[in-house]
Amino acid sequence: FRTATPFIDAPAGVTINIGVAAGNSASVNDTIVNIPVQLTNGQTYVAVANGVLNPVAFAANPDGTPTGFTLLISQNIRESAQNAGDVDFIVVHGATDAPTVDVLARNVATLVDDASYTDITSYINVPAASYLLDVTPGNNNSTIVASYTADLSTLAGGSAVVFASGFLDPSTNQNGEAFGLFAALANGTVVAFPQ
Repeated sequence: FRTATPFIDAPAGVTINIGVAAGNSASVNDTIVNIPVQLTNGQTYVAVANGVLNPVAFAANPDGTPTGFTLLISQNIRESAQNAGDVDFIVVHGATDAPTVDVLARNVATLVDDASYTDITSYINVPAASYLLDVTPGNNNSTIVASYTADLSTLAGGSAVVFASGFLDPSTNQNGEAFGLFAALANGTVVAFPQ
């Protein structure tokens, strides 16, 4: 949960069965879910494990998007920035009970426009600096739901997967972890953006 691995090589052109199991699993028989994928040779992917195992025990997504456990997979992923002074990142909306949102770099620009649960954005390129990020409802940028400090100043030339994780209302979601923003770097390090 809220961890990542560095990039690894995997076989292409054949079906790979990705099994997800608890950390103490002993064999393939312990998998919670099995997801078959076929990768393209020379392509770079990211897979984000997301969702809840028993959706009826959790709050429904306000946009009606199914919240069952799955892998969100995206291709054309970068292991480094295209320009040495920038940070390149995609954003994954992974909060099951959160509506469509925007993310604004305060006094700079709108970084994410109308991202719904399970959406993965195209690449965003920003200079390596520190930013104050405001999360707002997708249709109301004057209402700030939460603000986070994203210090990217030491990540020049790097890439990341920024992801929203947790619940807006833990009390209606089995008292699960609260909503937060995190960045998974290409080396597998995960950084929490503080509020």
